[in-house]
Amino acid sequence: MLGHRDSAVAAQLDRCLSGDAEPEGPEIPGLMMAAASLLPRRPISESGRQRAFDAMMREADRTARPAAGTHVEDLTDPGTHARVAQAGPSLRLRVADIEEISDERLEEIAASIAARLGQNAAPDRNQ
Repeated sequence: MLGHRDSAVAAQLDRCLSGDAEPEGPEIPGLMMAAASLLPRRPISESGRQRAFDAMMREADRTARPAAGTHVEDLTDPGTHARVAQAGPSLRLRVADIEEISDERLEEIAASIAARLGQNAAPDRNQ
C-alpha cells in the first residue's frame, strides 16, 4: 500500500509526465529520466504494431502446442462407445454413448425400439 509521501510523489510524477507541471523534489528528475528511457525512440506505426502482435500470437500458439512426436491424452473428450443390435429382420440399431454399453442395456434398448416398431429384437453380438 502506498504511503502519503509515495502517493504525493506518484501524483507529481504523473503531472510532470503529462506536461502539466515542472519536476519538484529530489526524486522526480530521476523518475522522469527512467520514464523517458522506456519511451520508444521513434513512433511505432499501426502496421508495425500489428506485425508485432501477430508475431507474439504465433509464438504463444507455438509454445502452447505439444512438441512433435509427444502424445498428449485428450481428457476433454470422454470418448464414445458404440454397439450395433439387430432390431428386426431388416433393421440394424446403432447405439452410441459416453458410458460403456453392456449386453443387457443393448438388449433393453433394442427391445424397446423393436416394441415401438412392432418387431422382435435380437442383439448382434458380433460387433
